[in-house]
Amino acid sequence: MRHDTTRNTKVRDARDDRPRRRVLGLAVLLLTLGAGYLSAQRGVVDAVAAFAEDTEIDESAQQPTIAEIMAQIDEVAARHRVPPRLVAAVISVESEFNPRAVSRRGAQGLMQLMPATAATLDVQDSFDTRENIEGGVRHLRVLMDRYHNDLPVVLAAYNAGDRAVLNYRGVPPYRETRQYVIRVLRRYDREAARAAAQRIYGTGARPAVTLARTRVTLIEVYGAPALEHEPAPPAAAGDAPPPPPNLSQGP
Repeated sequence: MRHDTTRNTKVRDARDDRPRRRVLGLAVLLLTLGAGYLSAQRGVVDAVAAFAEDTEIDESAQQPTIAEIMAQIDEVAARHRVPPRLVAAVISVESEFNPRAVSRRGAQGLMQLMPATAATLDVQDSFDTRENIEGGVRHLRVLMDRYHNDLPVVLAAYNAGDRAVLNYRGVPPYRETRQYVIRVLRRYDREAARAAAQRIYGTGARPAVTLARTRVTLIEVYGAPALEHEPAPPAAAGDAPPPPPNLSQGP
């Protein structure tokens, strides 16, 4: 019987190549999967980077500029018949034009509305500049009507609350409230501030208030004189105990 050695050799060679082909196929598969995985990972990284970039842009867009805040002050103040310079002076002292400001007592936003006051004024978000200005200006308008445009008393009520003003029949003898009234008035009208100081501290007294330097002063906005640091006034005789905890927007 004749053996076909060529055929047998080919069969053996084909069988010997099977493991090699399997290894080669597995290698190709791994390379393909690896390339796909890296491509997918790169896509995820790119997507995350794009999202972070978009988020950063959105946050910066939500932060209003000083010009935008001043435009809102002018519009809201005119609608409620409140001097825009007065509103700007209150905001300058209350928050230094920082829409995200929060006081140690919990007052929030540009005009530092206490949560209870914001609720009565129907302010849903005290950190929204327009809502905060709208609520604060409406509150000022109510106080101006209630106290017949007596600005020292109006500002005292804005700072310490109506109850303190009614109890003392005018500006309460709280050091913080007295300083607050004069600080706001000096940014609004220096003559009015001098008159208020004489009224609060008595004729002949020259109280000076500690003025924190603000990021934006009225000289940049309205041309009013800039305010610098000055020494704090001496304690007046008969000063009352420290004010109640509802300073800055009392009920």
